[in-house]
Amino acid sequence: MNILVRYIFPNVSLPRNTRYYFGMSILAVLVMSIARAEAACWGTNYKTGNKQTVREVYRTGVAHPKRYIAEATYSNKNGQPLIIYYKRYTKFPALYRSFIRLHECCHHAAGHSGFSDEVGANCCALRRMRLTRARAARIRNIMISHNINSNTVIDYPGQGAEFWSRTAARCPKAARRQ
Repeated sequence: MNILVRYIFPNVSLPRNTRYYFGMSILAVLVMSIARAEAACWGTNYKTGNKQTVREVYRTGVAHPKRYIAEATYSNKNGQPLIIYYKRYTKFPALYRSFIRLHECCHHAAGHSGFSDEVGANCCALRRMRLTRARAARIRNIMISHNINSNTVIDYPGQGAEFWSRTAARCPKAARRQ
């Protein structure tokens, strides 16, 4: 920490404890700003074509008619990109909810190309999460145990495993972190 403080403020003379706490404060601010930048979710306004922050709407008291957990969509009023979370969203642990959020953010980030398909959005979300092998396995296990498959309206046994296998085949490094 002393090196960091001396590098930033080479001509300032501070007591050792003060330099340590000051350096830790600088480091904390840097880490928080990196975390905020990664947490930002951006999309393109379909009316103006401008890049803007995605608005997140929680309709967790409402069940989506097609059983969606969440969806990437747009405001009809002003064209702002939206993510709407539905009732099923609340049933999952925090790690999987983070995956869902990033999955939907990836849809918006891609626009009409790139990660606009479900497996591509899964790969994008897994890469952004930078998961350890154990945490990637937790995502996999949740997807399989709940038979989650974004391409179907009705759950059936084995569809979660099939969906995960397509994800792992397309982005093996992100799905099987070390």
